[in-house]
Amino acid sequence: MRRVLILALIPGLFACPDPLAGTLPPDGGVGAALPDPRLDTRYVQVRNLLGMDPDSPERAQKLFPLIAPVCTSEKERVDFVDTAKWSVSFSQNDFQLPEVLAADTLEFAATTCLRNEPEGAFDLLDKAQAALPELTRLWVVRSRLEAARGNLEAAEVAAKKALAQGSIHAIALTANIQARRAREAQVGYREGMLDEAIATVSAEPTEKWPVVDLAAVLSTRARLLSERALWQSGEAAAKSRLEADGVYQRLSGGPFIAAMRQRALDVLCFEAMSAGADPAKSCARLVAEARDLGAARAVGMSVDDDARFDAPRLARLEQLAKDVAAMKPKQVILLVARGDEAELLEWIRPAQALLQKIGERKPRWVVVDRTDSPRASALLSRLLEGAGVKAELTIGAQRDTMAMPCVTAVLADRRTPAACPLPEATVKALQRLRPFGLAVLVGRDLDAEIDDLRLYELRTVLLSFRQSRMEKGVDAWLKSLSDVGIVVRPEGFGGLAR
Repeated sequence: MRRVLILALIPGLFACPDPLAGTLPPDGGVGAALPDPRLDTRYVQVRNLLGMDPDSPERAQKLFPLIAPVCTSEKERVDFVDTAKWSVSFSQNDFQLPEVLAADTLEFAATTCLRNEPEGAFDLLDKAQAALPELTRLWVVRSRLEAARGNLEAAEVAAKKALAQGSIHAIALTANIQARRAREAQVGYREGMLDEAIATVSAEPTEKWPVVDLAAVLSTRARLLSERALWQSGEAAAKSRLEADGVYQRLSGGPFIAAMRQRALDVLCFEAMSAGADPAKSCARLVAEARDLGAARAVGMSVDDDARFDAPRLARLEQLAKDVAAMKPKQVILLVARGDEAELLEWIRPAQALLQKIGERKPRWVVVDRTDSPRASALLSRLLEGAGVKAELTIGAQRDTMAMPCVTAVLADRRTPAACPLPEATVKALQRLRPFGLAVLVGRDLDAEIDDLRLYELRTVLLSFRQSRMEKGVDAWLKSLSDVGIVVRPEGFGGLAR
């Protein structure tokens, strides 16, 4: 985004024979032609290509072949950094564009090298930081690359060095690394494990903070507070959630981009509904900005004659509400969770509210765990605990792609597939669970599961921000947290802990 803004503000920047020609200050003697031998170097070519439209065929064809030798040859890395240093020498107090472009170019090259030549990537950074110690952003780059290869201790050290040198962006980066280290230390939650990370992003901004960094700090703080609240209980959880709501309130207005405002408003609207508070303020704004169906229902707005709303999806959600209300006891509810911890975190409370509503009909529960990690699996357990769900059968199928086809075939009372990986005892237990009522899918990348359920025409509801390629196979799609309010009317949130 920063590069796009730079290019928009300085039209023709990369059309000059030298990328910086014509943009240098006329006074001070630096506006003269730059030394020709440097203009055709690998660094300058890469820098120029990065200034092109990302969809440019020329960029796609030339960029990576140009960087490849930098990853494998020490001589090329020396030359690359040497030219970067030469370019940065044209920066002045009121003209820092060469530094910005150098940091962009070095970051792109190091990140590209990391994929196949990690030693080359870090050697490039070593050389660049030795030659250009004034580029604080290179510590941020090093931190990201260390984190990408799982070296969190080194990543945190680098992030803190950037922080000590005044990098605002390093605040959110440091907090995310601290939180990741805390999560990886154990499965589940230990009291206080996120406190250090939350403290890091609790620094109050000043007018000098760039908007992108302000957004990163506030969104990280809100997410960490929400995560802590999910694992806490009682007054501690309520306090963390109240703090998170305060941060979301700040994110729900300017100067933040529409997607960020709408996500914050969605959280606030859902929390207002679940707390039994007046949803008018946040939900009304969510309706105005995003045409959110759940928010419209919360404020009593009719959308029947408004083409801006997704009327067919609303009709399916309303039908789901009727179907849940008409469920008979002992119908089988299949809950499938898939994805990583970050994806599931945001859906835990809305999913708990929906499962509690379904639980009023006294169903029988089958849970299929297709999460990506032990921590995500622990989060699923937390979801079940908070919803009061006691599964008669839990199937761990994290990496087994044939488990769901088998589960759906058995629940549909069809022949068990020959390739079914489930133990015979599990298959027999599934066969005793009748009749089928509803499948509830939570998370992401659930296309295969939707396809399996559609094959046997099993009724399915999806809770996910991501639109499935198999959307037509879903009977109802809850695409926002607030959509849950269509199925769980205000009086139905009573069992959800505040």
